[in-house]
Amino acid sequence: MRPTSSLALLLLLASTFTWAGGDDDDDDEAEDIAPARMKMEMDFAPLEISAPAMPAPMAAPGSFSARVGGSGDIEDLYLALAQGILPEPGVLRPEGLFAMHDLPTRKTGPCDVTLCLLGEVSAAPPPAVAPAQALVMLGFDTNLPLEGWSRPPMHVAVVIDADPALVQHGGGGLVGAMLGLQANLGPQDTLSLVSAGREQAVYAQALAGDDQGGWITAARRVALSAEGQVSQGVARAARLLQETSPPGHLMRVLVLSTGAPHRMGAAPETLKAQAVTLAESGIGVTAVSFGGGLDTAGMAALAGAKGGAFGRAPSLEGVARVFGEDFEALFVPLVYRFGLEISPASGWRLSGVFGVPEAALTWDSAGVARLTVETLFVSRKRGAIYLTFAPEGVSGMPPAPLREGSALAEVRLSYQQLSGEWIVGTRRLAPEPMELESTGLRDGRALIQWLVTMREALAQHQAGDVDGALSRLAEMGWGPTEAARFPKEYAAWLETLALMQAR
Repeated sequence: MRPTSSLALLLLLASTFTWAGGDDDDDDEAEDIAPARMKMEMDFAPLEISAPAMPAPMAAPGSFSARVGGSGDIEDLYLALAQGILPEPGVLRPEGLFAMHDLPTRKTGPCDVTLCLLGEVSAAPPPAVAPAQALVMLGFDTNLPLEGWSRPPMHVAVVIDADPALVQHGGGGLVGAMLGLQANLGPQDTLSLVSAGREQAVYAQALAGDDQGGWITAARRVALSAEGQVSQGVARAARLLQETSPPGHLMRVLVLSTGAPHRMGAAPETLKAQAVTLAESGIGVTAVSFGGGLDTAGMAALAGAKGGAFGRAPSLEGVARVFGEDFEALFVPLVYRFGLEISPASGWRLSGVFGVPEAALTWDSAGVARLTVETLFVSRKRGAIYLTFAPEGVSGMPPAPLREGSALAEVRLSYQQLSGEWIVGTRRLAPEPMELESTGLRDGRALIQWLVTMREALAQHQAGDVDGALSRLAEMGWGPTEAARFPKEYAAWLETLALMQAR
């Protein structure tokens, strides 16, 4: 069993947590039995610990967190608005929105295991999610300190999509994008560069991570080609990784592309299928796209593969910023097969889940929600998932109000460590005093209000109900505080209003 002596410090008021770890004897079958093991904590003799009463939040030690995908894909909304286009409601994905923000959950101590689940409950959900009466924030913490932790060395094989359209996005910025990647690497790392063009050219092979001159020379040699697909370049890069990677290095293919469907492969699932196959050989796949015309289905599929990750930049020049802000979240896996099972207490139903890809979420007839994310990556930005709960109600009777300390739900957690060992735990969720709310809970409430309002207004406008859409946007309820805290979202709201009023 894993150490549990300090786990109580991680818990919030009115919470209990059980934790257990399994051995490695059955790693080969872990993939197949993961869902069952979520319900078999007693096989590992878990220890239940009651949380001590904490008078106030303690200062949180600096540690890495984790995020659930969607790295910057909300940029599609801002790109459309900048071009004077009202976007499709579907571009408003909460995981992409949350990925742009640091959402710290209240902590009461250090995390002693690879990944810890933190939780907060509020009886004040955003008005846009009525009739919900409770908002839950599930945050992540790790045992990786921000200061002093060194990631393993890695060999990154970059696949440049040599689409001639690259010129439209500032082909001269390719060197800058590559230097943005290299800024996160050191002499212990290795870099290679191949093209997705017909010739499958290898422009650099196993350069030292700090060989800036060699890297600039290689990037300048990339030849644009109207022929070839990214999937072909990925296959070539994978072979190069297998043939030249030093022992002990993480191996990752990085696809840098405009993300246009005709360049990504024969079908949206092509890149995902490659990622699934390569993961069996210890190779992860990351795609970073820029500009418009993104193959959204293909990128979402990639994020659903083991070891798969994707990032989004508004332009080629913005790619370096993505590498600077989200390097670990795009390249360094933390755990595999992250799963949650959310069981509402009697009298309550789960009415909304924000922050995970829709494909990762399933519901059963009893109202229990289960989600599985193939890979969680290390992240400097603190990620979160938000849940809303509404009362079931009793026929002819008003619903009972949510009270501090009363059970709202139980959450079961499972994940597979990189070593293959499985960790399983549970926690009980109950509301707490408003004065204990974290910044992440308050910000999450405001962002959900923005997200739901914008998405519903865009859907109404798309259906031809312009007046209804304008009325919905007017209900946002944001003011100077939100404008200062969320300038991009505030500007997008105003721009959406202006575009609707002009039509």
